[in-house]
Amino acid sequence: MSGILKKTAAGLLTTAVMLGLSGCSLFGGDQGLNQNPVRTYDYSTMKLVQLGEPYEGQPTATFETDAGSFTAVLYPEYAPNTVNNFIERVNDGFYDGQDIYGILEGEIFMSGAADANKDSGVTSDGELIPNEVSVDLWTFRGAICAYNGHSGYGDSRFFVINERPLTEEDITELRELTNDSGEKLLPDELVDAFIEKGCIAGFAGRYTVFAQTIDGFDVIEKICGSEVSGDLYTPVPAIYINKVTLGEYHAAQ
Repeated sequence: MSGILKKTAAGLLTTAVMLGLSGCSLFGGDQGLNQNPVRTYDYSTMKLVQLGEPYEGQPTATFETDAGSFTAVLYPEYAPNTVNNFIERVNDGFYDGQDIYGILEGEIFMSGAADANKDSGVTSDGELIPNEVSVDLWTFRGAICAYNGHSGYGDSRFFVINERPLTEEDITELRELTNDSGEKLLPDELVDAFIEKGCIAGFAGRYTVFAQTIDGFDVIEKICGSEVSGDLYTPVPAIYINKVTLGEYHAAQ
């Protein structure tokens, strides 16, 4: 049995625009009471798994929406609790018929709330899920992340990242970031990937990346390009997730 979790959401979507989409300086800020782990990662072990070919049999999820379908691979080995909750909600049919909202600056869209005001989500045991972040997973274009309202704890709500090209100022800031010891923070390999793939750098380390889109980027772009209205930034006309189907990745023969 699943439990509905409610958190005060007043201004959270606006806050996401102002803070999450505002730039790279968030790497130096706090997430609730916890410092962003991006500043303390061991980058010597980093494997940018989203840039490689999915492994044979890797779990997938296909989202059928009014705007078309997109497919993502899931990362249970990196975010087991978030992925397990997502899979359980899919099996419950929770996401079937969910509306899309929170289309912010054409750069993300959200779904998976349990109420009309988008204040709550669902987990199987009624407990929020602590962030499961990793040096190996980043907020690239097509990443699917657990939405946590900047609390550090997620539920059934998620957002999908659209393309966000970096400006020269962004790139300079990323390359010049330093850790608490004054040493260069981000490896060039990571910054180069941000440039090539597009990203929302300020979301890194703040949200659990639990899936990565591998097909249907044009659908994500179409959804994010919708006209929106209201405080919840809902598309006009409305767009729904009609069905989510679980599967496995198999390389084309």
